[in-house]
Amino acid sequence: MKVYKDLSIEIEGTNTHYFDFGDFENESQNKALYYGYTFICNNAHEDLLKKHDHNIYLNVVPPTEFCGPYDVKVEDRFDEIYSICPYTAEWLNKIKSVDKYKKIWYPFNKKYIPSTQEKKYDVCYHGGIHGQKYFEMLQILNNFKYRYMTMTHDINPTTQYAIPMATDLDLSNSEKLIRIGECKISVCYNNFPVRNIHDVNAVKSQDRWQENKAFAHVESHGILPQLKSRFIEASLCKTLNLVERDPWNVIEEWYEPDKHFVYFEGNDDLEKSISKILSNWSSYQDIIEESYNHSFENYCCDSVIDYMQN
Repeated sequence: MKVYKDLSIEIEGTNTHYFDFGDFENESQNKALYYGYTFICNNAHEDLLKKHDHNIYLNVVPPTEFCGPYDVKVEDRFDEIYSICPYTAEWLNKIKSVDKYKKIWYPFNKKYIPSTQEKKYDVCYHGGIHGQKYFEMLQILNNFKYRYMTMTHDINPTTQYAIPMATDLDLSNSEKLIRIGECKISVCYNNFPVRNIHDVNAVKSQDRWQENKAFAHVESHGILPQLKSRFIEASLCKTLNLVERDPWNVIEEWYEPDKHFVYFEGNDDLEKSISKILSNWSSYQDIIEESYNHSFENYCCDSVIDYMQN
């Protein structure tokens, strides 16, 4: 399978830059894989698609694209589209009367897995700040020996405001993964709040929007589900994922609670959950190992290629 990437409009240093699917390219020219948001912008690289019989697009942003003007026809030129949002994949198949949309996990390239680290810190969060819930989370983490990792470039105003609470800024990918591995627990939200009423209206502008389970709580709670990359990062760094339970629990499409990760019941429960884990740390080692093995064997980039080819 031929592999094409165009990350020209992706934020430098974000996870897509480290998929390196080209590592798994082979001589077969029948199928081609495309990744990078550019490929669904204005029919970019149309000449490349003409070279292959079967064109596959990997989409790791759903459902964020629906928080603005978005034409669902932009992916029609691809024969298959793999999406990290199973609800959006199901919905698009339904409203288009096709079966080309498939759910996919968030991938990770094995070559970037760090060596096992000594645990120096209690808990971490790595990523952007997307509303009050995240500020509350950082305030709770501040009661522990914590790390908060983020960038200082291409970030939203809320994340900029939270920079004083960060312990690690602008780490390289390898530095970030090592730091995650030095933490016992990683906090993970597999959902995000819409920014304002304009986002809600953009979602509602889509034809048959109510039929997408991802949009079920956009009016009532102002949230959407999204599988986050930080889960598999922590899993492969042998750090325990502490995941917020939400109306979707999308992570259960690929992982099992209390076998591969632990839930917490919102920020009111977060401090208690962290303390419980730290007080019984040895009893969570099997979950950490099970999660690592499950991710390594099933959800890395080589498995993505195998899944798409077979």
